Amino acid sequence: MKIFVGIDDSRRLDGGGAGEIVSLLTRTIDEKGWGKSAIPSRHRLYPHPDTGYRKHNTARSFSAEVKEQYMEELIDYACVMIKSNGTSDSNSGLAIAVPERMDNTDELIDYAYRTKETMINSDEALAMAKKPGLYIFELSGNGKGIIGALAAVGLRMTGNDGQFRGKLQLGTGEGYIATVKEIIEKSHIEQVKNMDFENLGTEESVRMGEKVKVVLLDHQYTLMVFPTDRQHPRWQTSTTNMLRIF
Repeated sequence: MKIFVGIDDSRRLDGGGAGEIVSLLTRTIDEKGWGKSAIPSRHRLYPHPDTGYRKHNTARSFSAEVKEQYMEELIDYACVMIKSNGTSDSNSGLAIAVPERMDNTDELIDYAYRTKETMINSDEALAMAKKPGLYIFELSGNGKGIIGALAAVGLRMTGNDGQFRGKLQLGTGEGYIATVKEIIEKSHIEQVKNMDFENLGTEESVRMGEKVKVVLLDHQYTLMVFPTDRQHPRWQTSTTNMLRIF
């Protein structure tokens, strides 16, 4: 069955720590034979100081195809792992959604989009735990991490939000020019779109920038580009600021 997993900590796991945790969890799922995980994504949430974030208010999520008999073992493992990687100021939370068991996925997605625009309290997130197909765990501190964890799950479910950890490396580094066909054939990229969300043809050329980030769009690993105002290459990979919408 397909599941969506979200992890957040309004303090400790805001930065690289969260990325390491979800990466470890996805590897464990694969290595233990519980199922097959997709690449984890990072989701931007409402940047208000009261959320307790340090540098960026973000949460992490991934999807996985999991064998139903291992679901309980996976949850137990994830809870222990997140707790053991916390610190005294950790406010960590874990959320898991099983869409096939849910009555209304739109309710979760609406909640998730609101966390990008305004403050949400933990009571609202806890109320969602009463819905079928949702599993929410306050793991340390004040438990506010459940707010972002649940939001990350909903945002990942949309297939249209989130950036992927790390930088795409292709060719000889910054300034390398590749066709869309080469990008798709030599990486995990599934499509290349401009900032108007239009697909580029396979023969279009793209200059690879210094920090090439991949985003989730149309449920696919997507490279976003913008025009260079030149004949060749016509396109350049989008900057970090441009990708803040994801």
